[in-house]
Amino acid sequence: MNTHLAPDLRSPYQPLAMYLDDADSVEYVRRDVACVYRRVDGFLTLVLDLNTKELTGFRLKGFRNFFLKHLKPRYQLLDDDFISLVSVIEEAVQVMGDALVSHPERKDAYRQARKMAFEGKAKIDRPISGMAA
Repeated sequence: MNTHLAPDLRSPYQPLAMYLDDADSVEYVRRDVACVYRRVDGFLTLVLDLNTKELTGFRLKGFRNFFLKHLKPRYQLLDDDFISLVSVIEEAVQVMGDALVSHPERKDAYRQARKMAFEGKAKIDRPISGMAA
């Protein structure tokens, strides 16, 4: 007898910032629609609605390394803390500094991602202890 239960697909979509181990990235998508991914740089990729081209989410690549090098030393995080994506994006902007300022389109992409993370109160789906070295 199969004891595994299938997820209830009738429930409404809930946006969630998910850390994907295999891809070493965090993805936050606010709507369950067909999407196209537009790479901004090596860290940020915007997720756009396939039909309207409106921003519907974003992906942060190389997250574990970024977390260990830049976030963990800067913030006093407890193992059971969940980290805000607003903090992650703000730290990325600080790290990039002038390189970001000299590219208006790139700067605007980070601004859009930060605004979306702020409005959605996006936090990574697991405590930071799962990312520690």
